[in-house]
Amino acid sequence: MLTANKNKIKQGKVDGFAYQEIGQGPQTVLMLHGWQDNSNSFLPVLENLTDDALEAYRFIALDFPGHGKSAWRSVDAYYYFVEYVYDILSFLRVMHIEYCNIVGHSMGALVGGLFTSLYKEKVNTLTLIDGIGLLYQSNKNAKQQLLRAFSAREANEQIYDATMRLFADKQAIISARVKVSDFSEEIAAILMERNIEELEKGARLTTDPKLKLPSTTRFSQAQAYSLLQDVETPTLAIMGTSGYAQMKHSLGQFSECFKEFTSTEVAGGHHCHMENPEQVLEKILTHIKHPNVS
Repeated sequence: MLTANKNKIKQGKVDGFAYQEIGQGPQTVLMLHGWQDNSNSFLPVLENLTDDALEAYRFIALDFPGHGKSAWRSVDAYYYFVEYVYDILSFLRVMHIEYCNIVGHSMGALVGGLFTSLYKEKVNTLTLIDGIGLLYQSNKNAKQQLLRAFSAREANEQIYDATMRLFADKQAIISARVKVSDFSEEIAAILMERNIEELEKGARLTTDPKLKLPSTTRFSQAQAYSLLQDVETPTLAIMGTSGYAQMKHSLGQFSECFKEFTSTEVAGGHHCHMENPEQVLEKILTHIKHPNVS
């Protein structure tokens, strides 16, 4: 289990955002997790930081709204993809961070990539972990997507005030996550620790149930390419050897959108940064230090 730097990691909250922070360096590394994960996704990486890295960088692992220990959005608000992009802008503003290095995993990689394309002056380097590009759909599916989203929203509003699903205990939640994931129970325990509330009669997830609702709209393929066109920020993609097939497909589709782009593989699945944190950390730090070196 992880122990090395655990006592040094600071827990922070600001304007509804929760985050974990370690390091005193002049450069900020902002770490963005995947959908229904949380900032514990980066604990294995943070636990392997050397004293030199802690002196050179300030590492901040953010909980997106509705995830981990961050606040839920209001009952009349939803978790549309573009809102996460604005969340980054809001968080940097409230933290008085002018620019940073972004490290994103899965959804966090997609959000971080679009943020970098929109606000290149705020991002020194971009590292994408098993995630690249943007999700898109055919124009002919737009009406079906909207109807499906509204139908799910209506059903959710009817049950939203009902008691959230109660599990027997914390272990039951961890075991449920393992069944739908490609990683070990140890990794599931690290990840889910920040998403669980233990009660007298059991345990439940603290993630907002609205996270699972489908989006009302998705970008078209042309919009997706346009939004990511000509990203000038030095970008590294770290892909798991057995990561998501969709992300490997997206790598071929979107890599040309990034003018300074390098990709590499590490052993592991979609959460390769948790399975192989030492190697992933080495690649992240090398990219930040020497962004123009392939």
